[in-house]
Amino acid sequence: MTRTSTLNAILATATIGVASAFAIPAMAQDTTAPAAPDPIVEGELDAFAVAYKDVVAIEQEYGAQLQQTQDEAEQQALIQEAQAEMTQAVEDAPDIEVNRYIEIMQLAQADPELQAELTEMLQSDS
Repeated sequence: MTRTSTLNAILATATIGVASAFAIPAMAQDTTAPAAPDPIVEGELDAFAVAYKDVVAIEQEYGAQLQQTQDEAEQQALIQEAQAEMTQAVEDAPDIEVNRYIEIMQLAQADPELQAELTEMLQSDS
């Protein structure tokens, strides 16, 4: 699975622990065992939160558009456009790279304590 398709799969479920409307298309599953991610160092969660907020804003914008269209081809086009914008948002975010964003997202999905910490951080910054 390429970096972009992996990011699209992760971003398609952009809310921590909850699948979104962007999970509609079937995502390819990578059956190889990923390498253990590096431990999260100071500042990475803040950088992740900045990128995550941008991704969620894009998701919400496109989610509203998806709910208003019934045409399947138009829905697929909107999903692809949203995924491209979410990928770009992470690439443009300061102090975090796409691969690290993916790792932190995966860690948060698997670790309830990290998920709670991120949720608290995101809610307090709102």
